[in-house]
Amino acid sequence: MNLDIPSHARAATSFAILVSLIAPAAHAQDRGVRGAVGLGVSYGPTFLGSDEQESNLIPILDLEIGRYGFLNQRGLGLQNSNKFGSGDLKYGFGLGYDFEERIAADEPNLNGLPDIEAGAIATLFVEYETGPLTYGVELQHGLSDEGSDGTQVKLFGTYSAQVNNRMRLSATPYFIWADDSWMDTYFSVTPTQSVASGLATFDANSGVAQGGIVLTGSYALRPRTILFTSLDVSTLTGDAKDSSVSLEDTQTSLTAGVLFRF
Repeated sequence: MNLDIPSHARAATSFAILVSLIAPAAHAQDRGVRGAVGLGVSYGPTFLGSDEQESNLIPILDLEIGRYGFLNQRGLGLQNSNKFGSGDLKYGFGLGYDFEERIAADEPNLNGLPDIEAGAIATLFVEYETGPLTYGVELQHGLSDEGSDGTQVKLFGTYSAQVNNRMRLSATPYFIWADDSWMDTYFSVTPTQSVASGLATFDANSGVAQGGIVLTGSYALRPRTILFTSLDVSTLTGDAKDSSVSLEDTQTSLTAGVLFRF
């Protein structure tokens, strides 16, 4: 079992957990550190488009620092929140690290393709919460020459329902658009790479790469101790689906764990 911080498809699961479980307990404050830490276990594809599964330990960290700072899956950054209409508008910027790697030597089906290594990422986001609904857009850009220096834009919406004093359920549909650089890194196969790997040559272009839904449930054992489980079901679309690198269009990840709020 590996120690891994989720990204790409698995990031949606982590993000939905944080939105549905942490956000309702957060309150604007000028000082101090508050939030949640936890640990989960995930079971999902070994890489985006893989037809094989693996298990991973997932450390979860979601902290608000003072009035504007945060440290979570988006990295270390600044955010602000304002009343807008009948809801709250939140926006911010973070610098983080994408720990996800695709190492060809570890995947027999990818022999001959270049490695995609972990690297720094920058994230811009805007969210609007009104009642049980949250809408958002997130732009993520890779900063590493050895990883992906491309850009992804994620659109999502979350509906959360408090079933009783202890149980909470949420559903988060999402779509991910990626630019030429990101698609080229993950899904293109050059003629030289085709000869080395046996995969068909493919030139991936920008477009909607993935769409799916995350279903999350939580149960409060105690006011500050929460058990959660989350199911992320998505499908690759466009060139991501048509690429010879993609061995399975439907990507399913299951995550479960425990959070401690403070």
